[in-house]
Amino acid sequence: MTAAVIQFSNVRFRYSEQGQDVLDITDLQVHQGEHLFIQGASGSGKTTLLNIMTGINQPYAGKIQVLGKALQNLSAIESDRFRVDNLGIIFQQFNLLPYLSLLENVQLPCWFSAKRRAQAGNSKQAAAELLQQLHIPKSMFDKPVNALSMGQQQRVAVARALIGKPEIIIADEPTSALDSDNRKRFLDLLFSQTDKQNSTLVFVSHDSQIAPYFSRTIDLSEINSAIDTEYNA
Repeated sequence: MTAAVIQFSNVRFRYSEQGQDVLDITDLQVHQGEHLFIQGASGSGKTTLLNIMTGINQPYAGKIQVLGKALQNLSAIESDRFRVDNLGIIFQQFNLLPYLSLLENVQLPCWFSAKRRAQAGNSKQAAAELLQQLHIPKSMFDKPVNALSMGQQQRVAVARALIGKPEIIIADEPTSALDSDNRKRFLDLLFSQTDKQNSTLVFVSHDSQIAPYFSRTIDLSEINSAIDTEYNA
C-alpha cells in the first residue's frame, strides 16, 4: 500500500456557536494516488471536513497530517502557503473570477505559488494545454468566464485545480448541477487528468450514484461519531 498523504487522528471540531461537535473522527487515512469518494447527506459535515483537511479550519482536538505536515501547527500564513503550493481545490460553485479571462483564471494558482509556477513551467502554455485537454476551444481562451456554459466553467475550474501538478486534488460536490451524462463525462476527465499527474483525489458529495466510479468509498456517517449533530454544513 502507498504512503498516507492525509491522516486524521482523534480529530474533533465544533463551531464556537455550536454546543456539540460537528466532526469526531478517530481515524481517516488517504493514500497517495487514491481516488477517494466521501459520501454524506446534507448537514453531515462534508464541507467542514474539507475545510479542516485543507487547513482553513482548525480542530480543537486531535492531529491532522497532510503530506507529512501537521496542519494544526501551522500559522495562518503558513497554512495559506501550504494550501496553494500543494492542494488543487474544485469548489462547488467554481469560484472563477469574472474579471479574468479563462486563461488567467487557470493560471491564478501559479501567480501565488512559486512551487506550482516552477512545476508548470510556462504557466500560460500549461494553462492552454490543460484547457485543450479538457475540450475548451482555443478561440475562447481570452473570453471572460461569464461567456461560458456551466459545463465549460466547470472544466476551467478543474484546469485551475490541476495546474502546477499539486499533489492532492480536493473536490467539493462539483457535479451537483450536472445530469448523468455530463456527470460521467466530467468524472472521466477528472480521473484521466489526476492519473496523468499522479495526484491523489478526494471527492465529497451527497450523490451515491457517483460511488461506483471510485476505487474507494467512505460514508461519512461511518467515521464521524458526531453525525447526529443538528449542524447543517
